[in-house]
Amino acid sequence: MAFELSERFETAFNQIHDKLCDYVNEHNNHASFTEVLTKAKIQHPVIEQYFDLLKQCSKLRNAIVHRKIKEDFYIAEPHQEVVHELETLAKLLREPPSALSIASKPVEFFSLDTPFKKVMDCLIKKGYSQYPIYHEDRFVGLLTDGDIAHWFAENMDSGKKISSDQAIGDFFKMENNVHTVITRKETSVIEIESMFKKYIENNQKLEAIIITETGNSKELPIGLISSWDLVRLRKHSFPLLRHT
Repeated sequence: MAFELSERFETAFNQIHDKLCDYVNEHNNHASFTEVLTKAKIQHPVIEQYFDLLKQCSKLRNAIVHRKIKEDFYIAEPHQEVVHELETLAKLLREPPSALSIASKPVEFFSLDTPFKKVMDCLIKKGYSQYPIYHEDRFVGLLTDGDIAHWFAENMDSGKKISSDQAIGDFFKMENNVHTVITRKETSVIEIESMFKKYIENNQKLEAIIITETGNSKELPIGLISSWDLVRLRKHSFPLLRHT
């Protein structure tokens, strides 16, 4: 087809427009693309990441669509690379990967009465840095390698001895869960990015997001996401983005 690229471009652009409207609770026929793009940028980090690319595509779309000579005749054709990137982004927004797809799994977790030696053995052998802790079948906190290092630093000169059979609850208090979020397995990576962004905006650190079947703190973890896992979200390549 003579104008296949233009038609593909317009289709992908409209799909993105529809999705942006969903994000900001606007009707497509009532809000311009630029308007919903700007609103969505504030709410969703993934939109902020591609904001400049989408803004340029909006100008290209207006030039192509609003200057049609007739119904099936576009005045210009976009480059293949532009169409491919827009289609890829449309699919990313339409079908975002699940949080589980970037989560660390299986998750090593313990209870407050777990012997301290078992935690240390896991830390040494597997190298995990975060361990969800449960008590009476409910999540009570996150134990990190930093917590362990801090405890040793505070007590190494006190002569306080650690028995390998002592429970981790004897050393660590799991009363503060403000730096951990529990979410359901259906959560998308776009929602995950928004969670981390909200903490950053409040000058707080989100240590980890724990994934369970329904997001209930009484359910055992099936995945864990740290800020390092967000690197996996950058697997999509948009070369033109670097030049906008």
